[in-house]
Amino acid sequence: MSLDPHFKEPDFDDRLVRVQTLGRIISKVNSVQFENLVRKSILSGVVDVTGWTLEAVKALLKVCAEEELRITIKDGTRYFMPVRYPKGSMMESLAEAIVTGEW
Repeated sequence: MSLDPHFKEPDFDDRLVRVQTLGRIISKVNSVQFENLVRKSILSGVVDVTGWTLEAVKALLKVCAEEELRITIKDGTRYFMPVRYPKGSMMESLAEAIVTGEW
């Protein structure tokens, strides 16, 4: 499903804001619940992960890889647009690079 910029699905913006806000406090304990929320909330577009925890970024990347979602990840002034998602330890490395800004 793609979203027409002139049409807004009810509650879509609210769900995205909820995900972007909660991403700042997600820990390993609640990462599975966060994955479920991401699965229901993110269809495409730009997701601002500025200030997110490593666990939240890993959950986002995991869902995007499983669902084959094409999103743009914004972290401060940096943007990432993964074409293919890595697997295993490379996924962990990508998440760490996004959070820390170190390549």
